[in-house]
Amino acid sequence: MKEFTGICRCGKFFLLFTIFKRYLLENDVHAGHIIEIALNGIENEELRDPKVCFKFINYLLLDEVQFMPRFVEVLNSLLL
Repeated sequence: MKEFTGICRCGKFFLLFTIFKRYLLENDVHAGHIIEIALNGIENEELRDPKVCFKFINYLLLDEVQFMPRFVEVLNSLLL
C-alpha cells in the first residue's frame, strides 16, 4: 500500500491517476481491474460509504479520501 500526501494542486492526482495507472497497465494489469474514484465528485457520493466502496476494490486509485469517513477501516480490511 502506498500513500501520497501534499498540499493542494501539487500533483498527487496526476501521480496516481496517470503515472501509476500507466505503470499498472504496462505490467499486465487488466484495465477493468483498475477503478478510479474521485470522492469529491457528486457522481461518486455513494462511494463515500466505506461498506459500499469496499465492494468495488481491486486496484483502487482514490483522490480526496478525506471525504470518506472511516477510510482507515477500509484500508485495514484490505490487509486481511
